[in-house]
Amino acid sequence: MSKETLRSIGEATTELFGVDGVSPFGGVGNMLYGLYDGFDYSDKIRSHKDMKPIKDQKIDLYKKILNICENIDTYPKHDQDVTVH
Repeated sequence: MSKETLRSIGEATTELFGVDGVSPFGGVGNMLYGLYDGFDYSDKIRSHKDMKPIKDQKIDLYKKILNICENIDTYPKHDQDVTVH
């Protein structure tokens, strides 16, 4: 993951604190944090109910989250766990 994407995720999670009715620690916020760990929640983020109040209250944040998801969509996908332990 690029430094720019990492930075955008951090900014987005911080900006969620300013959205009424959306917990920065649940829903979209939790899935954004999961992206750091390599989990692909991009489709779930896009369709999550939190996205409506985000779009209604902070359109720039909404667009930032969609851009993060589009970036994640370009990453290679695996059918099995390829984590090195």
